[in-house]
Amino acid sequence: MSAATQEAPEQRRDEAAQDQEKHAGGKVLHMHTAHPRVSIPYVTPGDMFTGAGAGARAATSRLPAPRKLAYYGLLGGMTVAGLLEWPVALAIGAATEVITRERGARSRAEREEQQPRQATTEPSARTTEPSRPTQTATA
Repeated sequence: MSAATQEAPEQRRDEAAQDQEKHAGGKVLHMHTAHPRVSIPYVTPGDMFTGAGAGARAATSRLPAPRKLAYYGLLGGMTVAGLLEWPVALAIGAATEVITRERGARSRAEREEQQPRQATTEPSARTTEPSRPTQTATA
């Protein structure tokens, strides 16, 4: 190779090095960020029980009873702490829920069975409405 052809790549490298020094050692990346306007509602305790807060009351009514919530919280805490494996905790929780629902359905059926017996023993408790078939809850 001739001396002129060797100088050209070296000259290009020197120019590239000078350009990098000008740009603080690297390439520049320009970022564009989006800033959407999101309104955040301000909710007071009074809003929870009046007007639009009626939906909040309906949502909280679907929560389990405090005792049941504490039970499931304790079960989850034991799982997180490593005292129970998650499949075992899941099986315990599911079995508890199934047993609770079956017990509730059985007690409702017994109450419905007791009510017609009481109505037939009292002569003044006769109704004029046609009898409707009873349905038991199966959830």
